[in-house]
Amino acid sequence: MRIIIDGNDGVGKTTLSTELRNVFSIPSYIHLSYNDPTNYEFYFNMLLKDNVIFDRSFMDEKIYSKVLNRPTNLFDHEINKLHLLLKKLNYIVIICYSDKKITKANELQQIKQNEKNIDNYFKDLAHKHNYIYFNRFKDDLKALIEQIEELNEKLY
Repeated sequence: MRIIIDGNDGVGKTTLSTELRNVFSIPSYIHLSYNDPTNYEFYFNMLLKDNVIFDRSFMDEKIYSKVLNRPTNLFDHEINKLHLLLKKLNYIVIICYSDKKITKANELQQIKQNEKNIDNYFKDLAHKHNYIYFNRFKDDLKALIEQIEELNEKLY
């Protein structure tokens, strides 16, 4: 099984990743961050892993580059190729959101100020690619688990 959990800062991605990892006995957990390389080759090679759950993904690169007004290392055609790879490799992608965010004191002020824009970018992404859009603090975790099981059966 291959799962990606993504979304804005403070929406419960890491907690959800841990819960799903335990439920589905996924041996590999990878938390991507701004400290990792952000180029196509890195993301491509990471996505080839099997039995993995990712906390964050290449999708962040474009969104946070826009918000933080910094250059991105991914071109649009590379991002499109990575989305196609997700489908080819049968990834289950969950975009988390919440009106209530658990923020850390050291988070960038720019991210806090652009919270709604970031949320909207992730929402648009979920709808465009038909990814699961999950409210971490309101939606039913049991229903999400059932949805993942159904998708996994269809994919394999």
